[in-house]
This record gives sequence, structure tokens and C-alpha cells, in this order.
Amino acid sequence: MQLGPYRLISRLGAGGMGEVWRAEDTKLLRQVAIKILPAALAADQEWKDRFLREARTIAQVTHPNIATIYAIDEIDDTLFIAMELIEGEPVSAMIARGPLIPLDAVRIAAHVADGLSEAHEKGIVHRDIKPDNILVSPRFVKVLDFGIAKHVGGTAESNLTQANMVIGTPHYMSPEQAMGRTVDRRTDLFSLGVVMYEMLSGKKPFTGEAVTETLLKIVTQDPIDIAIAAAMIPKALAEIVRRCMAKMPDHRFANCDQLRKALVRSLREDPNRARQSSVPTISLRKKSGPQQQADVQTRPEPRRFEPEPAPRAAVSARPHTPPERQQPPEMPPPPRPVMPAGPVEARATGDRALVADDDPTTRYLLTSVLQKYRIPVDEVDNGADAVKCLKEHQYSLIFVDLLMPRVDGWGVIDYVRNHRGTRSPRLFVVTGVQDQKLSAADQDVVTALLYKPVDVVEIERIVTA
Repeated sequence: MQLGPYRLISRLGAGGMGEVWRAEDTKLLRQVAIKILPAALAADQEWKDRFLREARTIAQVTHPNIATIYAIDEIDDTLFIAMELIEGEPVSAMIARGPLIPLDAVRIAAHVADGLSEAHEKGIVHRDIKPDNILVSPRFVKVLDFGIAKHVGGTAESNLTQANMVIGTPHYMSPEQAMGRTVDRRTDLFSLGVVMYEMLSGKKPFTGEAVTETLLKIVTQDPIDIAIAAAMIPKALAEIVRRCMAKMPDHRFANCDQLRKALVRSLREDPNRARQSSVPTISLRKKSGPQQQADVQTRPEPRRFEPEPAPRAAVSARPHTPPERQQPPEMPPPPRPVMPAGPVEARATGDRALVADDDPTTRYLLTSVLQKYRIPVDEVDNGADAVKCLKEHQYSLIFVDLLMPRVDGWGVIDYVRNHRGTRSPRLFVVTGVQDQKLSAADQDVVTALLYKPVDVVEIERIVTA
């Protein structure tokens, strides 16, 4: 089935706002998710407006923990959104197998808090945070479905149905949402607290035989204490869940950044359990403002789950020297590539390389080989800093990961395509997708694909070519 430039491949699921399909963008040669509004609802202007609002709401937010929207269109009376295809497992499926270990629950909650923080800064409240709307893969955690999101502070009431109608999923609503009152960012914190409760205990905190009974319990009753429902969890984590689920919004965390800090500090990672985890680690973030010195403790970079380290430059001021990097004893550095005896001839003057990848092991291997051949290298862990480097320097070699925060690899490739000078760099796409496809336009810029885990021998072949 064809829908404009999109070839529908298989149906992924359906919900109150329509069907979701896996599809191929035949112009850009990439797979996407297509969300189609049912024909019966498309004829209803009120529902159509709500569907359009979902697309416009998501389009305002760009964050690695929020599914990216590519386009919205209407073809032959079929209204649809084209968005990022997320390959992963919903948290609801993980809970169905039993309670999550505290490490995984904290990691997931921290990622969700990061994504919500970005939305909240733009005045957008999700209002339907639940396990089905959180997707987990080894590379990322994504928040889905802003279909009932509300713009806080806007002049128009966001409910497009009856006035004061309760919208959301009953088990995860905040008390103020259940009563149809005004909501703000703290309603998402309550819902995330309910999700954490369920992840840790395997049970929903509020249940009833009817929706009204469930809503009444949310408003008037406290659930079984999380320390009892999920015995043996750290006291600090139990207190975080209690605070998120406070009946009064003023008694919760003020914002997602406060919640994230508390989560990071609540649990020390057991390296043995960390290696078994399928949930991605928490990304380190730079801090700013007067609280920086009070909040930051200097720790080795590979520790992803301790209080956040002092800020470090995103771009190396001199060639990368990984052998001098400190490592905690329980997480030894990856082995260095084997170096031949004797000095290596320096490369021609003017050679410079850019490595843009959010995976520290891949960056380490790439920069080690470049260092071996005396090639100055700038190392960044996100696409925005990669573009900044490209504005400031000329590069003969560029290694770009496709899945990076802030600006992804496709954005970096687009920048290179539009700003090539007289000497085009050799650009290598680093990807873990073994059947990665490139459009004709991309093939004109990209020299070759480099698959993860990267092979040191292949890197050396590229560098010396």
C-alpha cells in the first residue's frame, strides 16, 4: 500500500488516535513510522484538530528521548504523521515479565525525565505518561504519543472535547487530572512516579473495578507503601517514588531536573548488574549556574551513574590521548589497538579528523588509531557540537554516528553536503544497523559505511588509504 512517498510495510499497532504502520520513505530510503487517523475520525473536525495538534506539539520538541516527527500530510482524505521508527520494547512488556531491578527502573525514569524536561521547557505537558508510551532499546529510551499533550500558559483550552472532560489513562493520572482541574508539569511527575512504582513492584498502585473507582482512589487514598510493595529497594529511591506521587503538586519535585538529580544519586551501579542490563546508561550532562560547584563532584568519565562530573570540553583542544584517561577499577578501559614497533610517519600537513559518536568505546578506538598516525582529531559526542566543529575547521576525515543526541548524524551529513569546499572530506557513517541504506544524495557525500563494533584493522585501512 502506498501513501504518497511512503510504502506501508506492516501494521505495528493501533490506539485511540489511529493505526501505526512501519513504512519506507521511498525518497530518502529510510524506514519510518506512519500514524494514520481512522477515516471515521478524520471526518470529525474536532478529532482531526486534535490529531493535527499532536503533530504540531511533537514537532516543537527535539530531544533524543522523544520520538522525532518528520512530516504531516493528507492524501486522498487520509490524514497521517510520518515519524521516527522506534525499534524497542515498551516498558509494559518488561513489567509483564516481573518487577524490574532498581538499576533498570532508575535508568528508564531518568531518561523519561530528560525528555519531559525538554517538553516542559517549551510549555508542553504530556498528560499520558504510562508504560505503553515508554519504549526501551539498548541504545535509547523514547517517550511516545503526545496525542493529548497540553500547552501550559496558552490562551486556548487544550481539551478539544467537552469542557472539563477527563483525558488520559486512568491508572496513571494525577489527582488534579482525575478531577478535571488545571494541570502543569507536575502532573507528569506524578504519572512517572506511578510508572516507577509499577516498575519496581510489578503492580499498579491504584486499581478498581471501574474507572470511577480507580480515579476516586487516586484522589483520596494512598497506595501500599513502595517500600512494602517493592521490598529491598534503596530508601532514597523509595522516597523519590513517594514524593513524585504526593497528592498535592507542591509536595512533588518542582521539575524534572530535580527528579533526575535525585534519581542519579539514589543508587550506585553494581558493575556486574550493569553489564547484564539492557537499558542504556544515563547520559552525562553539563551543568551551569550558581549550583554548579555545589552539585558537581569530579569522577572518571566512564561512570555513568554517579553524581555528574565537572564539565569537560566537548571538543579536544589537542590530539586525543586516551592512555592517560583514568578508569575506575571495576570498569577497565577497552584494550588498545596493537601498535607496531618504532615511530609512525606523520601524515601530510593539513590532515585533521572529526569523530562524532555518543558511544565512548567507538570514539576511543577511532581516536586511538588516528593518534597512532599523528592525525589531530576533534572528538564530540553529539551532532550539535559536530556541526560547530565543522564551522570552525576543515577536515580531511569525518566519522559520524547516525544516532546521536541534539542533532543526529543525518543532520551532520546535510551540513557537510551544503558546505563542501574545494576539497571534499572523506566521510564515514558509523552505524549499528547492518542493512543501513543511503539515499542517492547521501551517497554523493558519504565515502563508506563503518559498522559497529568497529574493527581496528578496518579503521587503519581507512586512515592509511
